[in-house]
Amino acid sequence: MKSLKILFLYFLFIIFSLKIVYAYTEPNDSNDIEKLLIKSLYEIADGNLNNALLTIDTIIEKKPNFKLAHLIKGDIYQAYAEGIDAFGGPGNQSIEKLNDLKEEARQRIKSHLKTGFSSVNSTIRTTLPDDLQKIIYIDTSNSRLFIFEKDGLILNKVFDVYASIGKNGSRKNHEGDKKTPIGIYSLEKKIKQPLSDFYGEGAFPINYPNSFDKLLNKTGHGIWIHGTPKNTYSRPPQSSDGCVVIANEDFINFEKQISNNNVKVIISDEAYEDYFKASHESDHSEFISTFNSWKTNWEAKNFDSYLAFYDSNAQYNFKSFKNWTDTKLKVFENSNAINVLVENFIAIDYPDDKDNLKFVEFKQTYTSNITNNVSIKQQIWRKFNNEWKIISEATR
Repeated sequence: MKSLKILFLYFLFIIFSLKIVYAYTEPNDSNDIEKLLIKSLYEIADGNLNNALLTIDTIIEKKPNFKLAHLIKGDIYQAYAEGIDAFGGPGNQSIEKLNDLKEEARQRIKSHLKTGFSSVNSTIRTTLPDDLQKIIYIDTSNSRLFIFEKDGLILNKVFDVYASIGKNGSRKNHEGDKKTPIGIYSLEKKIKQPLSDFYGEGAFPINYPNSFDKLLNKTGHGIWIHGTPKNTYSRPPQSSDGCVVIANEDFINFEKQISNNNVKVIISDEAYEDYFKASHESDHSEFISTFNSWKTNWEAKNFDSYLAFYDSNAQYNFKSFKNWTDTKLKVFENSNAINVLVENFIAIDYPDDKDNLKFVEFKQTYTSNITNNVSIKQQIWRKFNNEWKIISEATR
């Protein structure tokens, strides 16, 4: 059958183009729509059009607004009629919409054919406090949103769903560029006021632009993780104005996972399997030692040694380095003793390997004969010529 062969070849093209082993496991949960979708494609590849149609009908019955499922159903009917020439054959779909659906299929299949880790060692690229139990990891290149839950020094993957990002991809720089930012962010509280149907089950903002984004003069606002309109099950991989979009049922489960939790969001172009490679572990350990030395020299009032931890172009609360150092020197000279208590310490590799960046955040209790204060401090450290330097520091 010519049409069946074309469907089969399309499926194999995806498998071989991704260089992934053909391996399928039955879905454990019949309500797992994505696994049922993959099941239907394997049934097509095996020549079981009747079974594939039954599987697709199950999906459509559960999710009548899943456009990709309707596309595949149309292809199966055309295969019966010997009239299909390609995946998403003749029909009323525009070329752009058809390509969007093909890319969604490719991203979903790619994810299910990967053999990723179910857990990672948190100490490889992060140091996390006891009150931070979960990390959201968004992989923009593979259209996935993960949640990892901390268990001692291990991060277990407890949530894994398809996600759409900006129309123009990732690495947001300015207002209106329709890109999703790359970086480390805090997940803010769910928006309480009523939203339009466009956002589906709701929205959680992230704190873009963060202090580092502002240092780089990045602009824009309103980057959210949100659901889909009621008439839409999912959106193409690149289809938002910069937000991260997941299906409504996934959003409901997402909310259950992160409710009442202090959560950080890592948005990266890199698969989490690559981000958490063991080769990064010694580098992170070295950084922690450097951070402790920074604190020790501050408390010891070794001004020159303390200052050496800062890049000459560093900014403190967006002030110039010289203005900040002049003020800091006076504080050192007038202080009899300095004590810095660091609590809830977070250190995470910034998701951009080529820049060797560390995101650091902690609760700081500063005590001296001049002043006492408690603040939240954020730093960005960069590795220059094998030395870690602070390039940005901000308190709130």
